[in-house]
Amino acid sequence: MLTPFVLACLSYALMLVAFYNPRRRSFHIPVMLATILFDVAMPVFLYTHRRWWHRLIEQEDIFSFGIWMHFGLLITLYALEAAQIWSARKILAGDPSARATHHHQARALLMVRALVLITGGILADPT
Repeated sequence: MLTPFVLACLSYALMLVAFYNPRRRSFHIPVMLATILFDVAMPVFLYTHRRWWHRLIEQEDIFSFGIWMHFGLLITLYALEAAQIWSARKILAGDPSARATHHHQARALLMVRALVLITGGILADPT
């Protein structure tokens, strides 16, 4: 069954494939953009399709460290994705010095996204 967690893991696997194929721009760029759009759309989907009020407010999960750690990782993920877009635009404009920055940001992005998936999987409500 394709749960949001399974879809996120599949998108991470696809992101890894694109990470190791940066020279194939016709594959790399659309996959990375789709992954970023997926990351932005997932919280919207979860907000509209899950009983967040019951879990966060009524069960007082809003005070748990795991929720806040996951939230902080999400903010970090979005900041790294914005930096990736900025450095990718510089690369496409012909700035060769942006490649190293883009690559280092990509490694950080892979680590942070893995942590977001792990914390999201731990926090996921099986019902």
